[in-house]
Amino acid sequence: MVNAQLGMNYELSQTLQRIQNQLAAMSTQPVLLHASTGQDGGQGLSTDKAGLHLFNPSGAEVVTLSTLDGSATLGNTTITGNLSVPNGSISNSALSAPVVPAAYHADIQNISITSGSNVEKLHYDVPVPAGYTQALVNLTVTMNMLNNSGAADSAFLGANINGTSPGWSSNATAAAGAEVSLNNTVVAQITGLTGGSTFPLSGKASSNTGTWAAAGTSSVMNLNATVLFLR
Repeated sequence: MVNAQLGMNYELSQTLQRIQNQLAAMSTQPVLLHASTGQDGGQGLSTDKAGLHLFNPSGAEVVTLSTLDGSATLGNTTITGNLSVPNGSISNSALSAPVVPAAYHADIQNISITSGSNVEKLHYDVPVPAGYTQALVNLTVTMNMLNNSGAADSAFLGANINGTSPGWSSNATAAAGAEVSLNNTVVAQITGLTGGSTFPLSGKASSNTGTWAAAGTSSVMNLNATVLFLR
């Protein structure tokens, strides 16, 4: 209503002043604080002092952009284009180290072999790193033996991964007083591992008929393995 004494210009001036004051007040206020897109059931976008939040149709928060520490948290995400990130920027261990390679060696000397089933002569327990549940194993076992049994005889050598031998034993025949060299290579994939546990590797040997007595460095066995640990 126009004040008859002050006139229309005064009323207009007062109105403009109120608008100016309101705009000045709004300029210092967080106008988007607690704003949302208004969907029912917590869906859509909302903001608060912690940042920006995106909710899926079920009301579960799937994206958070934090104003507290500048971090971004994403739920299940589908990327339809290319994703480029700076080198060294991925810290998640499953992404930065999906595979861990390792190599192992063990050896023994002055062993003896006798007839019958292969008997373990060399053993190594492989430690499983934390966070890994599988291993691809390549194992080679070698053996040099002096046949001091007094007659021609055969020697047998097997390689064993985690309690099983994936293949046949190697064998070679030596005359009395002669030396023989054997090697056996096997591969296997082990699953169901737990970080901090171990699994065994071993070399096993035997003879066909006689006893080949321990002969120092003329009766030795070596175990060499490469292992790829997988998540």
